[in-house]
Amino acid sequence: MIGGFTNRVAWIDLSTGDIDYRGVDEADAKKYIGARGLGVKYVFDNGPDVEPFSPDNLLCVMNGPLTGTDVNMSGRLAVVTKSPLTGTIADSHMGGWTAAKLKWAGFDGLVFKGKADKPTYAYVEDGKVTLHDASDLWGMGVHDTLRTLRERHGEDCDGMAIGQAGENLVRLAGWVNVDDRAAGRNGTGAVGGSKNLKAIIVRGDRKARPRPADKDADRAARKKALAAIMAEENITSPKKGGLSLYGTNVLMNITESIGGLPTNNAQKTAFG
Repeated sequence: MIGGFTNRVAWIDLSTGDIDYRGVDEADAKKYIGARGLGVKYVFDNGPDVEPFSPDNLLCVMNGPLTGTDVNMSGRLAVVTKSPLTGTIADSHMGGWTAAKLKWAGFDGLVFKGKADKPTYAYVEDGKVTLHDASDLWGMGVHDTLRTLRERHGEDCDGMAIGQAGENLVRLAGWVNVDDRAAGRNGTGAVGGSKNLKAIIVRGDRKARPRPADKDADRAARKKALAAIMAEENITSPKKGGLSLYGTNVLMNITESIGGLPTNNAQKTAFG
C-alpha cells in the first residue's frame, strides 16, 4: 500500500451491529487520494436512488494520507454522505484533532450504514470500533455529550457529536467536535440522527503517526510550502488575516461574486 494510509476502513452496519474491516483499494487511493475523494467514491458507488434519510445511505468519516503527519494544515476531517439539504452527494469538513486521532487509532475512515434500533455511539481505539448505547445522551447538546463521553472514556479522547437539531433531522444540522470545530455544511448531522448515531469517540496515540520515508526531504518540502502560504496576499491568507479574524463569513462576498451561494431557497446562486 502507498504511504500515508493505514489501509483500514471500518464499514459499520448500525442495523445489525456488524463491523467489517476493509482495506483501501490501491488504485482508488492513487486516483481519489483520500478523505473527500474516497468518501465521494463510496457514496457514488452506493447508487443514485438512495434517499438521504434511508438506512441505505452511507455516512463516511474520512481522513487523508497526510493526516496525522507533521505536514502543515493536514488535519481536516471530511464527512461525506447524500445530503438531505441538496439531495446529492455532499461533503463537509472540520478542523481540530479528530482526523489525526482517527489516523493514529489505525483508520483511514469509518463508513456507517443502516439504522441503529436505539441511540448509539461508536468508540474507536487501536484498530477496533465498538458500538455503545447512547440513550442517556439523546437530547443533550454537543458540549454535554462530548464532556460526558470524555469523562467515561478519558480526557485524552477526541470525538464528534450531533445535538438536538441532528436528532430531529433538521436538514442543515452538523457535527461538532471537542475543539468546537464543526462539519457544518449539507446536513451531515441530520444523516447521523436518521441513523440514531449520536457520537463518535476516538482515542489515538501520536506515536502511531505516519512517518516520512525521507525526513530531510519531508522537512524541506514542508518549509517550502509554509513559506509560500505565508507569502500569499489574498484575503484568506495568514498575512491578510481574513479567516483568522472573521472566520468563514469573510468568504461570503467571494462566493457571491463567483455565483456559489445557495440563495432564494437554493433556486439561485447569488443575491445579485
